[in-house]
Amino acid sequence: MSGVGTVLAASGLNFRETPGGPRISVLPRGAEVEILGTDDDWYRVRFGERTGFVFSRFIDVELEPEDDRAAGFRFAGSDALAPDGTVFARKFRKGVFNFGRTSIAAFVQSHRASFADLAPSLLRVMEAVSANEGKLEAINTWDSAFLTFGVFQWTAGTGNSAGELPGLLERVKRDSPDAFERHFRRHGLNVTGVAGRLPRGRFMLDGTTLETAAQKERLRSLDWAYRFWRAGHDDAVRRAQIEHAIARIDDFYRDPRKKIGDHFVADYVTSEYGVALLLDQHVNRPGHVPRTLAQAVARITNELGEDRPETWDFAEEHRLLQAYLELRHQTSMTDSRKRAQETLSAVGQGLASDQRGSFTG
Repeated sequence: MSGVGTVLAASGLNFRETPGGPRISVLPRGAEVEILGTDDDWYRVRFGERTGFVFSRFIDVELEPEDDRAAGFRFAGSDALAPDGTVFARKFRKGVFNFGRTSIAAFVQSHRASFADLAPSLLRVMEAVSANEGKLEAINTWDSAFLTFGVFQWTAGTGNSAGELPGLLERVKRDSPDAFERHFRRHGLNVTGVAGRLPRGRFMLDGTTLETAAQKERLRSLDWAYRFWRAGHDDAVRRAQIEHAIARIDDFYRDPRKKIGDHFVADYVTSEYGVALLLDQHVNRPGHVPRTLAQAVARITNELGEDRPETWDFAEEHRLLQAYLELRHQTSMTDSRKRAQETLSAVGQGLASDQRGSFTG
């Protein structure tokens, strides 16, 4: 393998004499290295006059033309391999998957300055929901959505429909044009027609808009699974994912267009656990929120004889959420019961609170 690599690590990357061996120096973010070869998870590189080793996960690689795009991507058993031999996914059905490694909480913890205004309860809610979806580097090309990426598994859209993944990339393109160029546009991928409160759009690949299911099949290729997996290691793309995830709560929680009667969703559900349940459904079936909750509200307020959530305590919200889950399990939401149990486990582990008023996002 040969090519040029760029250091992605925000705090710099150790440049070592041997894989895991003595450190020569620390390469700054953005530094370019010449890639000379590979040794398992390490690249042998030249930086200036010195040669040494760097951990491959923190290097964005621009391959030489003969190695680029589909050339050199292959399977070794069930492992999907990049041209440099990196295992980046596992084969499943008609595509590949990788659940990723880096959680929202881990990334925020190591980049506090970038998230100084992020409420801890909002972080806990997003983390609870992402347990049902994936980590920041997660990819999936095996199901009906063709290509799925990130902590909320944004998709290219099923069938001939638009998808939310182009909306995420539009955010990257707007806020971090260098990252967008590096991971996507220089390889022929762009976005078009992105619009809406929950932005949806389409991909353009090599100048052709991917509108039909047949055209979207191109996104199942190993090279595009790899490109998105690599992008998931970039801090700019990771920040965009978190900001995009936050926007989902804004779509239903205090939106006057999503009121239930005279009240906001935020008046009825105020616990981290409850907001996580709603966000979980919104990620999987956005059109069901707050409709399913409204049905539960009607049931509970009928039992209580009044609709005054401002007087509620834990008991009333707990009753509402129980009714909501019963109704949610009857919808077309994917694995509703399993996902609800995963969200509840976050409460059991002390990672989120089920107490009324605990959500302060």
